[in-house]
Amino acid sequence: MSSRAVPPLKRHRLEVRVTPEQDALIREAADLEHATVTSFVLDTVTARAATVIEQHRDLTLSNEAFDRFMAELDKPATPVEQLSDLFQRHPKLPEA
Repeated sequence: MSSRAVPPLKRHRLEVRVTPEQDALIREAADLEHATVTSFVLDTVTARAATVIEQHRDLTLSNEAFDRFMAELDKPATPVEQLSDLFQRHPKLPEA
């Protein structure tokens, strides 16, 4: 029995309509990379998707903005009347 890893099954399909110019551009780029059009498009789109997700997940602040943010966090908490009332009426949260 072989110990090689089994690649995940590819069950989902994406279809894209492109202009003749887009098709030619993609095919030329794939050829220059010695890749199939499918692998070129999949690798490119997957890398771009990961970048977009990372940009939306991480928050980058300038030093000045970070200092202002930290100063706000360091301020004493201000009670929220509605939350105080809620916890007085229901002092123990139900078990999950």
